[in-house]
Order: sequence, then C-alpha cells, then structure tokens
Amino acid sequence: MNQPAYNLARSPQVNRLRFALQAALLLLLALLLGILAVTNLAGRSGQARREGEEAGASRRKLQSLADQSNRLRREIEAWKKSRGGQLAQANALITHKSFSLISRLDFLEKASGPGIRVRHLTLENDRAAPIRMSITARSLPELFAFYKQLTPYGLTIASETQTQDEFLVTLGFRIPDEGL
Repeated sequence: MNQPAYNLARSPQVNRLRFALQAALLLLLALLLGILAVTNLAGRSGQARREGEEAGASRRKLQSLADQSNRLRREIEAWKKSRGGQLAQANALITHKSFSLISRLDFLEKASGPGIRVRHLTLENDRAAPIRMSITARSLPELFAFYKQLTPYGLTIASETQTQDEFLVTLGFRIPDEGL
C-alpha cells in the first residue's frame, strides 16, 4: 500500500490572474447588487410618493364633496324654513290622496274583455267606497270571464237580465289600492 506523501515545508503558489479575476467578479457582483438595491429603493420611494399624492388628492376631493354636501344640506334646511307651510300642505295632500281613480279605471279596462261594454259606472272618491257598474256582455263565457276577474274583490251581482243577443248586469265590488 502506498502512503501519500505531504510536503508541509513548501508553500502553495497562488495563481494571481485567477485570484484577480475572481476578486473582480465578486466586486462587480457586489456593485451590481448595490445598484439593483438602490434602484429598487428609489422606485419604491417614487411609488410611495405617488401614492401619497393620490391619497392627498382623494382626501381633498372627499373634503370638497363633504363641504358641498353640507352646503346643500344648509340650503335645504333654509328652503324648508322659508317654505315650511307650503311643504306641510303639499305633504298633507299627498297623504290624503290614498288612491288613484285612473288606476281603478285602468284595472277595469284590463279586467273587461272585448265583449264587455260598460253602460254605467259609479266611482266615489273614497278608498272604502264600492265601485258600482252596469255592463252588457255579448256571450255568457265573456261574462263569466269578467266575473272571474272581479271575484277576488268581493263581487256582488245586483241583477242579471238576458235579452235576445246580450246580457245586462248590474254589479258592485271593492278594490283595495294594494291590489292595483
């Protein structure tokens, strides 16, 4: 078996060119990393500055909107004070108007078919008042279809008369406004 021989008296020779290249490469890498770090920090600083400017602009816009809202609120309060009586009267009229006669007529138009003719109609300006009407119908199926439309509203038939070619009916019902 061969034993390795070590000569400790001799100092190893350093390849100076290789050492210089490695040192230069390490220095360049360190310099490159430093430049990257500086540009990254500068970019983040610029981004933070832009975000700060945008936040400031948003705060100024929000403050402007709040000021405008307060100004409009004060104008509304002043208008309410100057026109308070008129506004109260208008609101009272609106609350007293509990239903629309036009919507009731529209309901009757939708409920009646093409063979139903209204001969007489009585509407009162009261929510609880019944609607009374006299109608003529050309056929029994059309009349029953009309009855079916009015049945949910408490239909009461006062009279029903048949002539040669039509039916004459007097009836009444109540329409709550919620049903329209």
